[in-house]
Parts: sequence; structure tokens; C-alpha cells
Amino acid sequence: MKPALYRQPQGSRQLQAASTPHLPPAILLLVLALWLAACAQPQSATLTPTVTTTPAPTATPTRLPTVTPTPFPLGSQENPFVIAVVEITAGPQTAVAAQELAVRLAAATARSVIVRTFSDYNDLLLALEESRAHIVWLPPLTYLHASRRGLAEAALITSHFGVYQYGTQFMANTASQFTPYFDPISGLTSAGPETALPQFEGMRPCWVEPGSPSGYIVPAGLLASQGVSTTTPIFVQTHTAVIRALYIQGICDFGATFSISGDPRTSPAVLNDLPDALNRVLIIWRSDPIIPNLNLSFIAGLTRKDRQDLIDALLVINQTAEGKALLSAAAGDYQIEDLRVVEDSLYDPLRAMVDALDLDPKDFIGK
Repeated sequence: MKPALYRQPQGSRQLQAASTPHLPPAILLLVLALWLAACAQPQSATLTPTVTTTPAPTATPTRLPTVTPTPFPLGSQENPFVIAVVEITAGPQTAVAAQELAVRLAAATARSVIVRTFSDYNDLLLALEESRAHIVWLPPLTYLHASRRGLAEAALITSHFGVYQYGTQFMANTASQFTPYFDPISGLTSAGPETALPQFEGMRPCWVEPGSPSGYIVPAGLLASQGVSTTTPIFVQTHTAVIRALYIQGICDFGATFSISGDPRTSPAVLNDLPDALNRVLIIWRSDPIIPNLNLSFIAGLTRKDRQDLIDALLVINQTAEGKALLSAAAGDYQIEDLRVVEDSLYDPLRAMVDALDLDPKDFIGK
């Protein structure tokens, strides 16, 4: 007997269909929204690593080394030695003689040497400071200023009127009551300044002028160093004027002039009018020769070899009468009888007199 097939009653399908609910539209929209939101969420959290980018270091620009031009050596063709000529002291043949001197120095030292002209000593000192002059003739007070500033160093001292240095002498009329400490026959002093000079205390001096080493700076400095005070001085401008003032009396009690290199009492300007001046005006005391003559200086800092080679060449030129004449003309017609090597210490006694008066050498440039 075949099993009977099961058939769902017709009425049951109808019942199932009737049991499925019909949802309102609002609910359907809400369900749809929730479904879409669920679809939008990631199924699993995927972490994206944070990447920190380190900027590449800024490249430092490569600096080229600073190139400092190496100066040409002094004495080369590109940087020659310069002999200075000062116009205000130049004689008619100074420039020509200086050119000839440059030629001779160049030949003797195997260096280049030229000549330049400067208007005055201030111009020359500036040239020394800027290394535009290297070989210069300097009077004593100007040298003190250049030396103090470190611009020049003395190399050679000149012999003039038979001496390399000169001094000062204190003088008075024979009618004065001063005690002489000088022997005119031997030419020697018999006492030091500490003995001879205090007698001028409270007296009136006749000086030459403020820039005169022998007519003011040294004698006044000697008095100051001994603590001797005088009354207001009279500046009479020349050495012969000091002799005249003392001769006629009533102007000053004593005076001072140059000494050792000569005696102004024997000047024709004095003897023509005052033939007995030697007897009427006496030397009371005379200093040592502490004032150097004109010198030849080199720019400061010259190498030892350059300095010695130039000195040797100049001394060779100085060996002949013709060479002495050339040097004299190149120095502004200053009569040079000889040359001698000198050190800066030669100027220390003169420096002491300047310091005793609290003077500044820059106020006496050209002296």
C-alpha cells in the first residue's frame, strides 16, 4: 500500500500568508537607515600608522676661504723704500740730491728706493703712520713725538758744527751777583745743576722761544728738575737777542742760549754792535751736550737686515767729501760733517727735560 503523500491543506497557506505583517513606511525607513549605517561601519578597526617626516637638514653654504693678499716685501719693485723730502725744509737742490741718494741706496742694497715729497712734518708723520715713507730726516723734538707714537726709530745721528749733540748755557751780565760755575779757559763746569741753579730762584729769565730746545726747554727743564721757580719769563725769539737783553740789562736777570756747538756771543750780529759782549755777558753754568742734532730715522718695525743694510750703505756714502755733500743736500742743505749709528736711548735726557715741564712733543713738530 503506497504511503499517502502529505499535502498541506489549502487553508494553511492562506493562514501563513495572512500572518506576515505589513509594516508602516516610517518603520521601514528607520530600519533602512539603521541597515545603511551598519554597512558603513568597518568590520574591523584598521589602524593607519602616523608617519612623521623629519625635514632634511638645511645645507650650510660652503664658504670660500677669505684670501688676504700677501703684501709685497718692503724694498721690492711693487713696494719700494721711500725717502721723504719735506718741502718747508727743502733747499734748492734737495729733491735732486734725494733722487741721487735713492739711486745709490738701491744699488748698494739691491732694493727699490724712490723719493716722495711731503708738504710739512705733519704730512710726513701721517705718511709714516700709513707706511708711505720709510727713510726720514727728523729734528729732535719731532723725533720725540714720532718715537712716542711708535712711528720711527733713530738710525743715524749727524755731526753738525763739530758735534753730534749740543747743550745749553745759563748767562748773565757781569754786574749781576750770580756765582759762575764755568771756567771759560778749560770750557768745563765746576759743579752740578743742584749747586749752580738754585741761585736763579725768583729771578726773571730771558728765553728764546717755547720750541727752542736749548733756548727754553732744556734750561727751563733743568730748573724745574731742581725745584727752582722763576718769575714770568720773557721770550725774545733769538739767541742773539738773549745776549743783547743781558748786555743792556733791565729786561731780565739771566738767560739761556745754545752751547758747545758754538757761542752766540761771537756771532757777527752781536759783535758788530757789541764788541765787548764776551766780557760783559758771562756764562754762569753750562749743561752737558744732551740735545741731539738732526737724525736719520727709519719707519718703526723695519727688519734687522733691512735696517743694517741701509745703515751700511749710508755709512759708505758718508766716507767721501762728495758723499757728505750729497747727504747734506738731501737733508735740506743741513751741513752734515759725519754720521754715527745711534740708539733711541740717546734721547732719554731730552725726554726727561720735556717731562719735567709736562710738555707734549706734538706741540713742537718741526723743532
